[in-house]
Amino acid sequence: MALRLIKILPPEGFEDLESLIDEDDIIDSWIERSEGSQTVINLLAEVEYTEKILGDLEAKFSGKEDYRIVLLPISATLPTQTQKDEEKNEEEDKDKTTDEEKEDVRVQRISREELYEEIKNNVDFSWVYLVLIALSCVVAANGLIRNSAAMVIGAMVIAPILGPNVGLALATTLGDKTLLKRSLKSIFYGFSLGLSLSIIMGLIIDIDPEVFQISSRTHVSYADIALGLSAGVAGCLSFTRGISAAVIGVMVAVALLPPMVATGLLLGSGMFELAYGAGLLTLTYIICINLAGILTFLLQGIKPHSFTEQREGEELSRWAIFIWVSLLVLLSVIIYFEFL
Repeated sequence: MALRLIKILPPEGFEDLESLIDEDDIIDSWIERSEGSQTVINLLAEVEYTEKILGDLEAKFSGKEDYRIVLLPISATLPTQTQKDEEKNEEEDKDKTTDEEKEDVRVQRISREELYEEIKNNVDFSWVYLVLIALSCVVAANGLIRNSAAMVIGAMVIAPILGPNVGLALATTLGDKTLLKRSLKSIFYGFSLGLSLSIIMGLIIDIDPEVFQISSRTHVSYADIALGLSAGVAGCLSFTRGISAAVIGVMVAVALLPPMVATGLLLGSGMFELAYGAGLLTLTYIICINLAGILTFLLQGIKPHSFTEQREGEELSRWAIFIWVSLLVLLSVIIYFEFL
């Protein structure tokens, strides 16, 4: 059971501090008061309840700006919540009768706010991001040319591809145009740099298209669609569950990095027909990962705050799903006629 500590610095003059504490949603609470300093309210809660708590607090502070809410992860706490306590909470949930009470406040994921900050940090475009993209492409190219699976896997470990793609899916789900632009910027420059470096290496290095690591990425099948969709779902779940995205990032890189590098190597070598197949495989994975990401976020109930933002988010999500599904259908038709 993951825990979070919510520290509340209420607006100046806010006196009804007890109203900020809902005993049903928290494990423990305490208020820190010190002379000449601002009062701090501390709430200890399970991570699944934090989104509801934060939403309730924002509603209570509506129209005020001089407040601060800080969400902190907790590694451990004593005494621990026993199995008996958890079973008691479950029994209390079963006894609820009204429709509002029957609604499960647990979201089975980290809060929307925590998720947004985590993904935003992984979308940031910087020189470090470009260097990692360049290094991963060089290592992947060597692995493809030398037919070394170990080198290809090593390239995937350092490739920062997961963040921008998950960021794009979240941006379209929330209707967040700022995050959308940042994600598209990182994806565009990252893929442009990787493809350009691969083409240059293809121009100066002799490429053997019969090498398995290259030849296996010059055609597309329906199994690749399944892999892309699985990678997209896994990538988003790794963020929403608050677990390490490192291993899942490798899975996404498995799908995207090698075929992209193979496309550049083959283009640089003048093998345009094979490059077409590798490029189509790369495009298939991009479509599948983003489509799966949007659907995963929607199914987990991730949506914007306000009604206006929800309408914009729903509209953008519908358009994004329509575009990705249309492209996926088109690719499926191409796969059927050209590669089966």
